[in-house]
Amino acid sequence: MSSSPFPKRNDLVVATVKSVEEHGVTVSLDEYDGLEAYIPRSHVASGRIKDIRDFVKEGDKVVGRVIRADKKLGQVDLSLRYVSETERREKLEEWKERNRVLSMLRLAAQRAGYQDADSVAREAYEKLQAYYKNPLDALEDVIYEGPEPLIKAGVDEKLAEELKAIVEGQLKPPIYVKDLVVKVVSYASDGVERVRRILSRGLEASSGADVDIYAAGAPRYVISIRSKDPKVVKRAASSIIRAMEREVGASDHLELVEERERRKRT
Repeated sequence: MSSSPFPKRNDLVVATVKSVEEHGVTVSLDEYDGLEAYIPRSHVASGRIKDIRDFVKEGDKVVGRVIRADKKLGQVDLSLRYVSETERREKLEEWKERNRVLSMLRLAAQRAGYQDADSVAREAYEKLQAYYKNPLDALEDVIYEGPEPLIKAGVDEKLAEELKAIVEGQLKPPIYVKDLVVKVVSYASDGVERVRRILSRGLEASSGADVDIYAAGAPRYVISIRSKDPKVVKRAASSIIRAMEREVGASDHLELVEERERRKRT
């Protein structure tokens, strides 16, 4: 079962091909307890289709876009044509991460002695998804913060403690990345050198993190900060901005335009 009981129009879904016929393809939706859906022949691929089996076969894992969803009738139609390669790749990665998290939650529930481990795992997943958006982020945070992030999200303390041991054995710390987009301008006669010096001061104050600075179309620059420890990234970001501010003179201007955070999984 999914956190959404029924797919909605325009949703991207992961499906397994059950049968291939002349006029279309029947699939089961992996995220919706095997709910069946149909892919009309004209939506299997762009252009003329001579043989559907040139594009899909029984057992294939596909990503489709919902083009019709009738909950009362229990009918869902999909399109493979309306899914870009990037969307397909990202959706499959999201689905794999979801399964990985559910697997760890299920194992934790079993070890904690819950009767219905599947239900407990799904309920915990929904709580993590509501709090974190990406539940895998929550499990990764356990590596540095212990079970507290899970408990804050509403996961039962006993389950959170079991998860901690599982996470430490199965997950590698991600690379935490923070991008600071800054605008640096100098109206001094040696303005180019002044801008270079301000950016250099920031680079020198990296506080143990890996830092790169590159132009994003002057006068904007991106300061990319990376570390396996999120606290190091946070500390480095503050130190870099403070160091740059100290270097700013009367003829200079420094502005933090945007902050972006992401994780690179190894």
